[in-house]
Amino acid sequence: MKNIFVITFLLISLILESQVMWQIRTNSSKKWYLQESDEFTDHELNTKQWKYGYPWGNYVYQLDLLYKSENVVFENGIVNLVTQKLAQPEPIVNENLDAEFLKKKNKFPNDKGQYIYNFSGGAFSSLKQYKYGYFEIRFKANAEKGIWPAFWLYGGSPNEEIDFYEGKGERDNQMHVDVHCPKGCKDYRGGFLNLKKNWGAWIKTENGLSEDWNIISGEWQPNYVKFFLNGQAIGYFEGDFKTAQNLIINSAVAKEKEAFNPGPDEKTKFPNSFLVDYVRIWSQEDTIYSVKYDYKKFQHTPKTITENNLYQTQPKGKVNFVYDKKKLNQEQGFITLLPIFYNKYSISVAGKNLGKIQIEVLDRLDKKVAEFALENTEYYIMDLSALPTGPYNVKIKVLGQELIDNIPVMNPAKFGDRN
Repeated sequence: MKNIFVITFLLISLILESQVMWQIRTNSSKKWYLQESDEFTDHELNTKQWKYGYPWGNYVYQLDLLYKSENVVFENGIVNLVTQKLAQPEPIVNENLDAEFLKKKNKFPNDKGQYIYNFSGGAFSSLKQYKYGYFEIRFKANAEKGIWPAFWLYGGSPNEEIDFYEGKGERDNQMHVDVHCPKGCKDYRGGFLNLKKNWGAWIKTENGLSEDWNIISGEWQPNYVKFFLNGQAIGYFEGDFKTAQNLIINSAVAKEKEAFNPGPDEKTKFPNSFLVDYVRIWSQEDTIYSVKYDYKKFQHTPKTITENNLYQTQPKGKVNFVYDKKKLNQEQGFITLLPIFYNKYSISVAGKNLGKIQIEVLDRLDKKVAEFALENTEYYIMDLSALPTGPYNVKIKVLGQELIDNIPVMNPAKFGDRN
């Protein structure tokens, strides 16, 4: 009975611990704790965490588009947000009715209360609203003209919005970052004659975003937002957002003379896909006692990160208008530690200049029981199955810093040898 109790205790420790990420700077680091995550290992949307469509509804009349639940498809640990071109009547429900817009455009439902839309898309948004944190998505885009995938935060009224990523299929080797403020974000200078303008820019990439997987992330703190592509800083906005915001992931179409034009043309292929491997939300507050996880939650990750290829591309140059050297040149990358299965942990490395990373595993007496080094490696699985049952520390040495986190090992075959 005693052994069963100890094993159960260690299993709980495995579930709760070792879900951390370090944001590495030149001379310091910041530790983040996993607050929420969806690895999309189920066959349907987790409706306790997300809702289909936008927080306010599913119709986007400006784009002649309807977000439909069947356009959110799950397979092998990946969710596919599908965009289709298929004109058909659809019943209008109250949450989707924008009577003012329809009247302005002289468009009305038919006598059956239906509206004919030309496109359908895939989207889901968080039920929870967030204020500050680190938001991360691993995705593969689409290279078809007019397709408009996005990963963003929206605060409703007043109109506060943080666009960590917007894409356009015809601009496959670029990504757009932006923010929206109630009174506009015009306190920035750039472009011709260095005139004041709204904040936001297209960032060029070495490779197309449809070629393979990439990671977009953003750090939202009081007074600033930082934007990252595959661990490298690409943008800095100085300013605060007062409103808690919903997280939204979607794939839509642009439209001529409307938002983010041009739209699709006769050469655009339908259906098309915006693939998402995971969405993770991190907090600086230790979430160990408030977050519950299945110990199998991350077991699909080694399958979706094939050949240890965590990401594909890197920024090509810097846009001076959105890149603040004083605020961003210290950012070097990220190291993430997550449990994969019993006694197996993944180490993900995103960044360009982290160099050689030395990793040590120490027992409760601070004795080194394992060590190895990583260099030019994006993803590594650390297997501690040979160690006796007990608590251990992982010490990561990078850029002259030491990053430490505690991890448990549960080995029934060596239970009597526990440390």
